[in-house]
Amino acid sequence: MMVPDQDEQATLEVTAAIAAITAKVEQGGLSLKESADFGQFEDIVRATEDKYLMEDFSPRFFDLHGATAFWVGAYNGHGNLVSVQAAKVEDLKDRSLAEHWQQQQRRMFVDPNPQARFGTEHAYDAYFMRGRIVYHGNLWLRRDIRGQGLAEPLTQLGFLLSLLKWSPDYLYGLMAARSAEKGFGIRVGYRRFVPRGTHWERAPGHIRPDDWLVYATRSDLHGLAKLIVRTSGADPE
Repeated sequence: MMVPDQDEQATLEVTAAIAAITAKVEQGGLSLKESADFGQFEDIVRATEDKYLMEDFSPRFFDLHGATAFWVGAYNGHGNLVSVQAAKVEDLKDRSLAEHWQQQQRRMFVDPNPQARFGTEHAYDAYFMRGRIVYHGNLWLRRDIRGQGLAEPLTQLGFLLSLLKWSPDYLYGLMAARSAEKGFGIRVGYRRFVPRGTHWERAPGHIRPDDWLVYATRSDLHGLAKLIVRTSGADPE
């Protein structure tokens, strides 16, 4: 009897978990679209009630393409956008996530806002996080579908697509303290929480200074896939 390869089995579990989540979202009356067209992403985000396109996912700051970034939209039966999210991967072999922030956040936020002051006392863990690192963000749900149990599977879908595409060492987000304290992060699949994200001495007006660094390791994400498969009754065999 042939013993299944562990990597292949892990891939089967991730694909089974994605299928289970997709089925759950579709049962909620939504359809899904994945894309790497960030020009279109900017247009659809600007048309939402929040209108907030994160600089990390703006083609004005970054050359975003299918090898390094994607976004997912969820649409209701009328074809209207009700949720969106995005993710991108950075290969940080030569520097830590905190060192990456020092360079990137300054370019995005301080250079256009001379009154802003970026600090140096970032989340402790960020000084040790290196390798292939995914940033997940720009998560938005239209108000009328909030509270219907869709936020969690939609967010998990973004996590597991990132895992399947890039097998990252880490996947992280920056989450408002209130959301982190309420447990949303743990429910969607983040497993590590640091009550400070990026350190601002004086934050730009549209940036929350109280964000937490929330993240998961590759092993955590595989554990999430196993949990989803087990609780959904899906069979990766």
